[in-house]
Amino acid sequence: MKRFLCCLVLPFLLLFGLGTQGVSASDGLENKYFKMSMRELIELGLLKGANNDGVIDYEHDKTISRAEFATLMVRVLGKENMPVTNPTDFTDVPKTYWGYTAIQQAAQLGIINGTGNGKFSPAANITREQIASIMNSVLEKQGITLPAKDLSTYDDAGHVSSYAKLSMERIVGAGILAGSNNKLAPKENATRGMTSAFLVRMLDYAKPVYYVGTVTANETKQGAQYGSYAEAKAAATGTNEVVLKYKKIVSIEEGQVTNSIIAPTVNLWNDKTFNYIIIGVASGTPVEFLESGENWIKVKFGEKTGYVKLKEAKLIPSVQVKGESFYEVKDGLLRHYVYNAHTQKHQSYLYGRSDADMPDGRYVSDNGSLYKKESTGTTYEAHQYFNKLPLYTKTSYTAEDLNKYIRENKPSTLGTSVLENMGAKFKEVEAEHNINAMYMLAHAIHESQWGTSEFAKNNFNLFGLDAYDGSGEAGAFANYDEGFNALVDRLTNPDKGYFTKSFKYQGAFLGNKDLGMNVFYAADPYWGQKIAGHMHRMDVALGGKERNRYDIAVTLTKGATTKVRSTPIVDDNLLYELTVTGLPVLVLDTVVTEKEGTWYEIAPKNLNGADYEKAYVYSHGASYGTNMKLLNLAQE
Repeated sequence: MKRFLCCLVLPFLLLFGLGTQGVSASDGLENKYFKMSMRELIELGLLKGANNDGVIDYEHDKTISRAEFATLMVRVLGKENMPVTNPTDFTDVPKTYWGYTAIQQAAQLGIINGTGNGKFSPAANITREQIASIMNSVLEKQGITLPAKDLSTYDDAGHVSSYAKLSMERIVGAGILAGSNNKLAPKENATRGMTSAFLVRMLDYAKPVYYVGTVTANETKQGAQYGSYAEAKAAATGTNEVVLKYKKIVSIEEGQVTNSIIAPTVNLWNDKTFNYIIIGVASGTPVEFLESGENWIKVKFGEKTGYVKLKEAKLIPSVQVKGESFYEVKDGLLRHYVYNAHTQKHQSYLYGRSDADMPDGRYVSDNGSLYKKESTGTTYEAHQYFNKLPLYTKTSYTAEDLNKYIRENKPSTLGTSVLENMGAKFKEVEAEHNINAMYMLAHAIHESQWGTSEFAKNNFNLFGLDAYDGSGEAGAFANYDEGFNALVDRLTNPDKGYFTKSFKYQGAFLGNKDLGMNVFYAADPYWGQKIAGHMHRMDVALGGKERNRYDIAVTLTKGATTKVRSTPIVDDNLLYELTVTGLPVLVLDTVVTEKEGTWYEIAPKNLNGADYEKAYVYSHGASYGTNMKLLNLAQE
């Protein structure tokens, strides 16, 4: 489940250069200690890597020089364009030196001094106590005085130079620099990774620098500087103007939002205080921008509205949006083209059949059920049977049918599949636990590369259990029986099941991020639709016995439950309740009575030992209102 600058004499500009730079998950920092801090600086446009034969190296473990650090501090203060009116005569920093301007700016600002005898020592490694001294000076220039901490408890407190003592007390007191093993190591040379961590912590205290920028399709230009986010936002009134925090876009008029490089997913939180996550969607998924504040962005995905942490977000103004997801109808088939905002590419999967009324062409849809044709604006409603099918039902396909499907349809490029003779096991679990075998096989196909993945073969894990986006790991079981038992537990356990009334319960059907298993089971927002696509292909290959075999209806009551009864009458006959609005049920028959109106006989939810012979829900036609709606299933 889930989830160029090139110059021999400009090392600092390569590391802490101007401009933004796209970074993928393969930035070489995955196993580095300070990766999160470095990625945050990359996102702000303060950190860039050296281009080594086309591969960006962020040099996590390399030491940083005094010239590099001085240049970085000038940039943090937003003074890189400040004219040098009173240059200091450092004998080892000629005008031809790559860092001359930044060193002179830092000296003119009074945040860094030379090393004596008229020298600056630009190439010398910078130490931890020197960093503390310079950072303290930078904060003082912004009118910020940090609380001091007594350093006497550290074993090497006596090693701190006298000039750096007060700065170390303040920087350590603020938690910007932390000791290790009760030592401060003040004379230790700082690495670029370590320096990034110090800087990220310092930025929590520093006054950030904001700009109003102008955006075009392929470029963002930094404009006037402002002292606060509110001032910059008020000034960004032009059609293509945005607010920048350093080099990062932090406010736009309209466009897309996705995750930044420090966040593995796009998390939508409940409100601006970020108390809990409503949904999480996979990396690169674009969500709709609604509005923003200094540390939050309000967004919409499907029917869900929530808040994304600004630090974890990448904002893409409309003029820079390179693509969007869409559906395509061709020859009666419905294919979904999913856009990734990071790669700026589409990947597609077959969702199912289109509706007979939907002509060929491209459509947009927020939920995979309601579609608008791009060329005409005409709207259509067409629900996919397998995406809405309650999964506590049984398929008519036999064990041999399931085996045959794997043997005859597994892509030839894949190796031997462990699923080829496992049909009997799927049917055994279906019979015992009332979980649809066709669904379970489609789930396994999707998560285990048709039963050929290493996790499927070595971990006996067919269903992507405990596999998280980007981790490269998954749950391991002693055998396939244990793997099946784990899936059943995840689905039906009363305390944590996706099919039961646990906190994960959003309906016992595949669905998407609006409702269904997909809400919490997988970060991929189209995980449920992709598995429905596998079920569709399976059904076509095996004779089309299942799709649209029955009607599907959904609950309409809001703020109230829909009662499931043993007979089609309001009486002392309650079996259980449907607690979620929009929950689908499989309609086996329709019963109409003069007094009680229209009732639907539905497939009973026989899980965890329940054995209801018949189950009914009231629909409409009596004094109880309208409780159910029959879905318009795709009929092509």
